[in-house]
Amino acid sequence: MLSDLCFQLYRFLVRRTGSKFNAVILKRLFMSKVNKAPLSLSRLIKYMTGKEGKIAVVVGTVTDDIRVYEVPCLKVTALRFTETARARIEKAGGECLTFDQLALRAPLGQNTVC
Repeated sequence: MLSDLCFQLYRFLVRRTGSKFNAVILKRLFMSKVNKAPLSLSRLIKYMTGKEGKIAVVVGTVTDDIRVYEVPCLKVTALRFTETARARIEKAGGECLTFDQLALRAPLGQNTVC
């Protein structure tokens, strides 16, 4: 469950920075649970090919996919990770971030894929 601080943080960033990235994230944070669909690890890998060094931003859950044998090094921000998805990403040398950590690293959405 998201804390109110996350909503307040992105409201502040939208108001103070004028960044379109932050506005999109805030809009997606306020969506209902039905509209925050899970994203499998295989789909995430497919989207991130050719975008090495960027941070994938998912407003939803990242789930594991046993059909994928090799997981590349990924930096992923999501609302939630399944235990196995988090373990596989971190074992490959990647990072699993939360939205408050993303706000510290990339307050304007630099080097992110939304």
